[in-house]
Amino acid sequence: MKAIITGGSGFVGKRLAKALTDKGWEVVIFSRSNKNSGTIKTVKVNYFDIDDLTKNLEGADVIFHLAAVLFANNKQEFEKGNASLTANLVEAAKRAKTVKHFVYQSSLAAAGPSKNINDLIDETCTCAPVSDYGKTKLMGEVEVKKLPPQISYTILRAPTVYGGAEAGVSKISAWVNRGLMVNPSKKDMYFSFVYVGDLVDALILAATNEKTKNETFFISEQTIYTWEDFINKLALAMGVKKPVILNLPSFLLKFAGFCYGTIAKITHTVPALNYDKVAEAIAPGHWACSSKKWVNLTNQKFLSLDDGLKETYKR
Repeated sequence: MKAIITGGSGFVGKRLAKALTDKGWEVVIFSRSNKNSGTIKTVKVNYFDIDDLTKNLEGADVIFHLAAVLFANNKQEFEKGNASLTANLVEAAKRAKTVKHFVYQSSLAAAGPSKNINDLIDETCTCAPVSDYGKTKLMGEVEVKKLPPQISYTILRAPTVYGGAEAGVSKISAWVNRGLMVNPSKKDMYFSFVYVGDLVDALILAATNEKTKNETFFISEQTIYTWEDFINKLALAMGVKKPVILNLPSFLLKFAGFCYGTIAKITHTVPALNYDKVAEAIAPGHWACSSKKWVNLTNQKFLSLDDGLKETYKR
């Protein structure tokens, strides 16, 4: 089997590429640059040139579409990186003739937050994303569903992913190490998490389990946690003291997002916090979901947050 991975040099993509090659798959990573990803073949592609994409997809059986824009300065940048790019990849898959299955890594943000912790959001929900990131990831899902009948798809919506040097959690770890952390949400907001190794296993199951075809799933462990729970467990796994956690009112979060976003526009950099992330932080409800549909179908077991963090920071 030959697999194409977009975003293959990223946090999840690297692990997926290794897991597939260990299983004997032929793997090719699509990249925007000439950067080589070790022993795995990397091809520079232009995601906005459908002919170039089509040429490089020839012979591929499965596409794992992980590439995404997580942080941007405006909605147009999100649309280009999450919706238009996906539409181009779908069109190229149609033309390439050999592609049989398309796995799309989406996000809990595409569905929006759960209103009630006793009734977590699941695949029967009406999607109501609150951020431009979430809205454009949902637009990407719509594009994937335009694939012709001969190309099946599986959409996996992941919540917060942890388990290594990913940009978001590594920054959080640095602040925990300093003994200070800001709660980027309401104190009583709950979150779902998924360990990166479990997400990789789910991605491979999505490509190999016939029962997952043409379906959408949430992927997470079933226990949910407050931000304080997460930070305290993170500190324990890191072997440091629990940090002081500051709970900021929404107007200060909005102000901080405005400042970060303005500086990013002036310096032409990507902001770690901006209007979009603040919109998610102050949204009513909980960033938590139910993965019962996936678990019942595949019997996949997920690491608890405690065990996943131990695995991440094992010494």
